Amino acid sequence: MGRLIIVTALLALISGCATSMSPAQFGESFPQATSSEHYSKLSAESAIHEGKCRVVVRDRKYVAPIGLTVHGDVKNGAVGVDEWVVADKANAYTINNYEWISVPIGQDYATQLVLYFDTLLCR
Repeated sequence: MGRLIIVTALLALISGCATSMSPAQFGESFPQATSSEHYSKLSAESAIHEGKCRVVVRDRKYVAPIGLTVHGDVKNGAVGVDEWVVADKANAYTINNYEWISVPIGQDYATQLVLYFDTLLCR
């Protein structure tokens, strides 16, 4: 019961915070949060065309665990992408798309990051 009150209070505190990032903010912060090699969509297409990379898994969907802030969402999403890169025996990824969804928690809402990405094996 006490934990529920604390979680509800924390959610109420951060409910006024940003619930997403601009594409520029996301594009800068997400690659910094991962340990895998990041390729932009354009650079991934070039690397694939030139035979430097191949797609291991195309358009995987990953719903990241909810963070306390959008930065927490990004961190959690980055951990998940890194785990899938390793599981796929790949070494890189490219983000195809992403979105923040609202998830009801009690009488409040939290954000949750959904990622669509390819895992790549690059030389």
